[in-house]
Amino acid sequence: MNDVFNPVNNDQILSLNHQNIGRQLNLSSHGFADLQIKAENFVEVIKRRLIVKDSQGQSLFDKGINCQVIKLDAPGWQKGRLRARVVLEFCPDEPELPQ
Repeated sequence: MNDVFNPVNNDQILSLNHQNIGRQLNLSSHGFADLQIKAENFVEVIKRRLIVKDSQGQSLFDKGINCQVIKLDAPGWQKGRLRARVVLEFCPDEPELPQ
């Protein structure tokens, strides 16, 4: 079994054969067991479900939200912004053969 995950391109189509995923993300599979969605659209759906904004209305996924970080070797808190990214990766059941 392969454990190598590679990034999914935004223009790739995903086929998710899990109705629960569609329900959890408020996506309709129109009664079918499989849900097909473009990768970039799937990322946007995930972001919408994780709406996180600071008091100034800045989004965690865009410009970032106000945050403070403390490092073990630092004298105190450091102010800044925190930003998150959603990255999709795919691991084929069987590795691709070189051409």
